[in-house]
Amino acid sequence: MNRGKQLAKRIAGAGLPIPGFVKPIIRGFYYAGVWITETLVLIRKWVFVEPVLRSLCRHAGKGLRADRFPYIRGRGHIRLGDDVNLSGRSCFYFMSALSETPEIRIGSHVFVGNGCTFSAGRLISIGDHCLISAGVRIHDNDGHPLDAARRMAGEPIGPENVKPVTIEDGAWLGAGAVILKGVTVGRNAIVGAGAVVTRDVPSGSTVAGNPAKEVSEK
Repeated sequence: MNRGKQLAKRIAGAGLPIPGFVKPIIRGFYYAGVWITETLVLIRKWVFVEPVLRSLCRHAGKGLRADRFPYIRGRGHIRLGDDVNLSGRSCFYFMSALSETPEIRIGSHVFVGNGCTFSAGRLISIGDHCLISAGVRIHDNDGHPLDAARRMAGEPIGPENVKPVTIEDGAWLGAGAVILKGVTVGRNAIVGAGAVVTRDVPSGSTVAGNPAKEVSEK
């Protein structure tokens, strides 16, 4: 019985031998498959993703690039500058509890990584030449009332739960960073990966940690 089990394990772990002359053929099939997949993705971008996204934006500048169609929930305005690159898939949430229409503004020459979340109750403004790394979350609102009784009653957020967020020109937000309501990230500032930013970040500085604190200054 033990010999039978050992033989079965050897057979299962051995795999099929591949003659040397077959390897280039297999590689050729692999690269052909990659080329076909990427070509289909590119065609989908041109004929569906980017045209539909432009139609949903209040404004979209020239040179827009979007790998996948973003998830958009709620009603609000999206404004995109020139040469915006939406890599992967991001989420745009609009909290329409207030009388004014919430807005998300992204400036020109901005890169937005995969899996980013923008939640706007009033205004999220991102300047030019910003780098928004994968998994960044920006919220200009608390999402729910801070008072427990109001939360349990299912009440929406009020004006006190919403403060605009501003990301100034040239800022770099590291992967997984969280920017909370009322924060201004200054010009050319850097927010470290995974940082939770609860207060303004001075221009040209670098912050990291939870809560984020300044670790260097240019």
